[in-house]
Amino acid sequence: MINLLEEEPVHIAGVLVKAFPHNTQAIALKLNALPGTEVHEISDDGSMVVTVEATDKEKNVVDIITKLSVFEGVLDASLIFHHNDAGLVPHAKNNDGKINFK
Repeated sequence: MINLLEEEPVHIAGVLVKAFPHNTQAIALKLNALPGTEVHEISDDGSMVVTVEATDKEKNVVDIITKLSVFEGVLDASLIFHHNDAGLVPHAKNNDGKINFK
C-alpha cells in the first residue's frame, strides 16, 4: 500500500510469470517469500499474476524482477505494469496532523 508520506518513491510492478503448470504451487511459495513480492493469481496454464513493491532505498524493483525470472522452473517473467510515486506533489503533515500539499 502506498503511504503518501514516504520519503522515498515507492515502485509497484505487475509481473506475469510463466511456469510449467505442475510447478506453479512450489514456485508461488518461493516468490511469496521474497520481500515485497506477492502472487495474486495462478491459472491452470502456469501463468501467475505477481506484484513487486520496493523503494529505491530498500531495493531495486528491477533486481527483484530479474531474480524471480531466473528461479528454477520459471519460464518467463514479463513486466506488465509499473508505477512509482516520485512525481507526486511534495507533502508533509502539519502540527495539527493534516496533510500540507506544497
